[in-house]
Amino acid sequence: MTEQDRTPDGATPRRDLVQPSRRDRWRPLELLGLSFVFAAFVGIVTLIVMHPWGEFADQAAHGWFITLIAFGGTFVLSLVILAMLSLGGYEPPKEPPSRVLDQEH
Repeated sequence: MTEQDRTPDGATPRRDLVQPSRRDRWRPLELLGLSFVFAAFVGIVTLIVMHPWGEFADQAAHGWFITLIAFGGTFVLSLVILAMLSLGGYEPPKEPPSRVLDQEH
């Protein structure tokens, strides 16, 4: 190892680190976007059901408040669920399973 390979503090740099792929780097934004879509859907449905306009305009603040709660709750809940599912990280096996039942003992 030459002097050029050393860092200023004298430590040896690690060259075996693997850079994450683009898909791995964008994964958090993908989860946030999907959670936002779920929350927007629930928020729109809640807004339509609560109908804070027209003849019920005097109760509009209550309808918007319930819509905001539904949107926020759905966003947080879907974000946590999607994050937990992504942590599971199922990876299909590289080789097909052996035919255990077809083999004779």
